Amino acid sequence: MEKEDLYAVMDLNKECSQGDVRLSYKNLALKWHPDRFSEENERDEANTKFQSIQRAYSVLSDSNKRMLYDIGAYDSDDDGDETGMADFINEMVTLMAQTQSTVIGDETLEEFEKLFQELLMDDVNQLKTPPSSFPYTPFNGTVYGDDLSNDDIPNKVNLDSY
Repeated sequence: MEKEDLYAVMDLNKECSQGDVRLSYKNLALKWHPDRFSEENERDEANTKFQSIQRAYSVLSDSNKRMLYDIGAYDSDDDGDETGMADFINEMVTLMAQTQSTVIGDETLEEFEKLFQELLMDDVNQLKTPPSSFPYTPFNGTVYGDDLSNDDIPNKVNLDSY
């Protein structure tokens, strides 16, 4: 079953305010309340529409549920779980906001992170570049000469004679 667009149910866009949500709910609830319809088939349609409006309002009027809905993580089956994902995400967002604004002395945590990255890159670059007193040159993949028999090595043991 495809999930309904709660903003479309409420005739709203995603940038709407809480006041817009309340006003739309009030107008749509008055328009689609089942008691306003006398014929049975109209009443059934109005009842279905009214229930959709109530579901949409219950999500969009709650800031935690709305945040989860907007990022695609809202599950109406978890509606009764007050200590669920919404509280966890809300707590994480709060902690991240506090961390970004935390100042230690004159430095923010972001500045310390940048400093740490710079120090780490300096260490990595030092590992890539051998010191000037290093006695050996790094192998660059070049082989000198095409004779691989090593005849120029003194005191070479001839393995062919064994």
